[in-house]
Amino acid sequence: MAQDPSTGALLREVARLHVQLQRNCVAYCGGTTTTQCTVLTELGRSGPVTLATLSRRIGFDKSWTSRAVESLVQEGLVEKVGSTQDRRTVRLSLSPAGAARLADLNHTLNSLADRAFEYIPVEHHTTVRSSLELLQQALLTLTKEARADEGGETTCGCD
Repeated sequence: MAQDPSTGALLREVARLHVQLQRNCVAYCGGTTTTQCTVLTELGRSGPVTLATLSRRIGFDKSWTSRAVESLVQEGLVEKVGSTQDRRTVRLSLSPAGAARLADLNHTLNSLADRAFEYIPVEHHTTVRSSLELLQQALLTLTKEARADEGGETTCGCD
């Protein structure tokens, strides 16, 4: 008899399937690469940030992030604004065209989630949504703890 997957294995598989569907949908519907989608989404979530901060938040190498940002600047989706305090610092933000592209991407991704819910019995929708909210809060808490513990123990369970 097969053993039920662990919570961790189940969460990883859900995340993998969700990301795979998102990548396929975004590339097909919006003509946007996964990297571009990641950058646009983070800039939309955080507002203006430096390249170093953006790179850290999305988990990409700084040179990789720089190339992705340059591509988006060339397309007119991201703007670079010099800092008034430090001329060496440049802050990145969405242009109006970038905000419009992000709105289209969010619409596409929200439609994907709505379609997934079509395969879940209606009587479970509230429970699934509530569970997702609880999971989000738990992951946010772990993320904050990991930032607070930088340089010390991690929350990864490998210490």
